[in-house]
Amino acid sequence: VYTLAPGQWTDWVHDVRETLATGLVEELLMRLVLFRLLIRAFGVWPALVVSALFFGGAHLANPNSSYVAALAIAVEAGLMLAAFYLLTGRIWMSVGVHAAWNFAQGAIFGARVSGQAGTGSLFVSAPVPGSSVALSGGAFGPEASLPAVVIGLAIFLIVLRAARRAQPGLWESGAAGPERGQPVEATA
Repeated sequence: VYTLAPGQWTDWVHDVRETLATGLVEELLMRLVLFRLLIRAFGVWPALVVSALFFGGAHLANPNSSYVAALAIAVEAGLMLAAFYLLTGRIWMSVGVHAAWNFAQGAIFGARVSGQAGTGSLFVSAPVPGSSVALSGGAFGPEASLPAVVIGLAIFLIVLRAARRAQPGLWESGAAGPERGQPVEATA
């Protein structure tokens, strides 16, 4: 559903900096602040759902966004990145995965990242004209596609299972915060 051609990667240092900065800022806000507060107030399961929806909703202002794209990002990235945070109790895994995801899409494959076009990339990819928007993500990019949702959801389930094994106290009925299981510290 995508064409792939050689691109012109002119400023990889900028791309690394930009994807790290975006990953850091979004993860600090969504995981270190919002997710932790939601866990303390409501427990893990509601925190996963609500923070993922906030994460997806935050991308509604991006170019070519839609409710479908926001929901796709909520499921594939919002849940997945929260699971990495639950697994490690630290923000850095989520920041790294987030930055790597964006870097691979934009700087390497030249696809739109959350609806935004990059300035240069190793390859240039674009949806094949007439291809299914469900498979390509359309003008928003691959993050709004069904394959990205399936991959993100699969990673979420695998990491969530590992997090439940690593932090069993957090998942007990009635557990309302990190004080029960200690995985979600305010440490960077």
